[in-house]
Amino acid sequence: MTEDEATIINYALTDIGAGPMFSIDDDSELAEQIQYVWQPVVDRTFGMHYWSFARKTFRNERLAATPENGFSYGFTLPPGRIGNPLKYSADPRCRSPIRDFTLEAGQLYCDHPDTWSLCRVYVSPTVWPPEWRAAFITALGAYLAVPVWQDRQMRDDMLVEAFGTTSRDGTGGVFGRLMAQDAASQPVGDPQTWDDPLSNARFNSARDHWAGRYAE
Repeated sequence: MTEDEATIINYALTDIGAGPMFSIDDDSELAEQIQYVWQPVVDRTFGMHYWSFARKTFRNERLAATPENGFSYGFTLPPGRIGNPLKYSADPRCRSPIRDFTLEAGQLYCDHPDTWSLCRVYVSPTVWPPEWRAAFITALGAYLAVPVWQDRQMRDDMLVEAFGTTSRDGTGGVFGRLMAQDAASQPVGDPQTWDDPLSNARFNSARDHWAGRYAE
């Protein structure tokens, strides 16, 4: 754990009324419980959406052996990613999504000799947007309420504030608003659809002659 992460924990502890009591050098039982809480909150918050500040494009490493599953090439997927990549592409700008592929044993197989993956990754608190950091502190505070105060009502109230009610399946609250804002800040249209003729009809200009591209 880094000093930056410890600072976020102390923000959350202060938010629930315990004060900045955590240190990365603390070996107390409570400090150990607090550290165990950190990773589940990271997993939940980073895994719930492809946050634009936590994406990264990787070039996939091609396997030397010829695949036995019928595809021409196999690739290892980037280590350290969170979940499966958002998309696989035949170009580094991820503008040409690969549609014919398979995933087997954590590896990518397709007929393209070079591939890239757009992945969700963990990034340091130093680059978290302020509004996202505030939401994370609320979520972390909810997870800390029981080990620190044995207060389940505080936990439940803060979970609703962070993620919304159970009827929203964890997509409401402040994180739900941030997901909507993050999605709205992206280019019009999903890049995964830009090579689809119907999407091109809507999003591309007439100068692209989109219909002719698919007339062959």
